[in-house]
Amino acid sequence: MLSRPAKAHGFSMIAVVGPLLIIGLLMLTALHLSQDHLRRATLAADRAVALREAESALTAAECEIAIATDTPYRSEDCRAAPDAARIAALNPVTLSGFAPGACGEGAARGLCWPLQGESAAALAQLARSDAHAIALAPSHAVTGRKTLAARYVIEPIPDALPGQWMHAGAPRRPWLFRITAIGFGPASVDADGNAEDTPVNVMLQTVYRPRVAEP
Repeated sequence: MLSRPAKAHGFSMIAVVGPLLIIGLLMLTALHLSQDHLRRATLAADRAVALREAESALTAAECEIAIATDTPYRSEDCRAAPDAARIAALNPVTLSGFAPGACGEGAARGLCWPLQGESAAALAQLARSDAHAIALAPSHAVTGRKTLAARYVIEPIPDALPGQWMHAGAPRRPWLFRITAIGFGPASVDADGNAEDTPVNVMLQTVYRPRVAEP
């Protein structure tokens, strides 16, 4: 039979350990909440970087098409200088730089023509590689983290509804260009400079109507 001092000591231990356990659980919960908040904040910041990079790639593609097709462009920062081969490849009437079911190389790099039911992003494997795309130098640097280059591809789409009737002998209608651009957020890197995790990415699209010179 326990003596009264022993019982009192046991109750004292329970009285002390109980609140300590509660305090420990509260601190653990607070730590998890803090880590979750930090993760969400980091993801939001990374997505903002990815969005800015994708918008830059989209703007660069619009600028290139505008210069190649002599289309007025709203931005004064548009200073693309495509050579004659690139200008010919981006001709919206002849589409000489596009081959159905493929992405071009050389002067036609980044020019993709997906088949029906396929997307230009999938055809070019845009999220995985820039082998078939036009890549831009990353404009955002974070110490200890690596940002993949934003990139874009251009595909032709008809400027007419399926089955739309056209006059016999009418001149060939110029095509529209759909731009698909992707930007990436920073990713942590290892000692060799390789990305340790999959970066956040944002993909944007727009349709551009080039101007065609009058005959």
